[in-house]
Amino acid sequence: MAKFKYSARDQQGKVVDGNLEAKNIASATDALHDQGLIVVSLKEAGGIDFEKLSEINVGGIPMKEKVIFMRQMATMVGAGLPLTRSLEIMIQQASNPKFKKILQNVLASIQSGKTLADSFRVEEDVFDQVTINLIEAGEESGNLENILEKIAVELEEKNALTRKIKSAMIYPAIILIVIVAVIVLMMLVLVPSMADMYKDFGSELPFATRFLMSMSDFFINYWWVILSVILVLVVGFKYYKDTPKGKRNIDKLLLKVPSLGTILSKIQLSQFTRILSLLLGSGVPIIKAIDLTASSLGNLMFRETLEEAKNEVEKGGPLAIPIARSEYYPLLVSSMIAVGEETGEIDSVLAKVAEYYKEEVDTATSNLSSLLEPIFLVIMGLAIGFIAVAVYMPMFQLATVVG
Repeated sequence: MAKFKYSARDQQGKVVDGNLEAKNIASATDALHDQGLIVVSLKEAGGIDFEKLSEINVGGIPMKEKVIFMRQMATMVGAGLPLTRSLEIMIQQASNPKFKKILQNVLASIQSGKTLADSFRVEEDVFDQVTINLIEAGEESGNLENILEKIAVELEEKNALTRKIKSAMIYPAIILIVIVAVIVLMMLVLVPSMADMYKDFGSELPFATRFLMSMSDFFINYWWVILSVILVLVVGFKYYKDTPKGKRNIDKLLLKVPSLGTILSKIQLSQFTRILSLLLGSGVPIIKAIDLTASSLGNLMFRETLEEAKNEVEKGGPLAIPIARSEYYPLLVSSMIAVGEETGEIDSVLAKVAEYYKEEVDTATSNLSSLLEPIFLVIMGLAIGFIAVAVYMPMFQLATVVG
């Protein structure tokens, strides 16, 4: 028999702590349930207690943890397990200490009479408002199992897109770091040694060489000025971006950047059609669905269009017309929305459009690395080429004079 230390709640919600003996953790759980207790935590007693240490959490809750939670909750709810029992199992399986603590709070909230959606709404930085409203719609419609499955798919697709963008940017980022490192090394090591060699040249050095030597001197003597300017620019940019006007101007500018603007537009369109389809298909009213979809979009241009569309839909107008007026939403999207509104199957139509844009985003992100790579290579070639010319031009000049 093994000894276990437990923390549980009774039927009145009061916390009960204690110890018991059982063959294994499953037997211990059953024994507590027989006593009318709801398990919050259960672990084998003895040895060093690492539970307090594990509560130290670095970073947020991993997306993988959220996906696993949604899928397993959907399976257990579909199998007929009560929410409280399902949450007990998830608490025992949770590997992230912060998420485990949040699930314990959610369990206590449900035991006090609140819904799953309201319980998660109290916990900040776990799920966004779209996810919480989907859970609420699932509870109200009695279709929580399917809603949780859909949320899991949505979280997986969002996570997959983030991973693709990050992986596509790794190689260009490495090239950019190499460019900066090579230029700094040349300015701090190669050019100063070249300056010592040419100081007794006896004639005027070429302009490129003099310019490079001046830059090197500035790097060496005023490096703190360079770092200060970079810091001021970064802080200033962040401050400007956080202002409503700055956010709008930057978002508008990004959409006009060749290639990058196209990729960003496709990402926003994919997210718009996917989330709106998911919300409408889950029974969320269209006004609320449009509002939630708009808040989930990162680019202000796309968000403003949806906010205007919401105002027109509230007055009884169709969604397709304000979408069609926008320069940021293509004709395909507005036309398909119009078809969906005419047939009464707007969620199904949007799901098909979302699938199309998902493929477009996959293709665009796959080509992102190959698109940026030659640009950075050209920049590196021009920079190193200029330094090489500036270094060797005096040698060629001296050879001409001697000849």
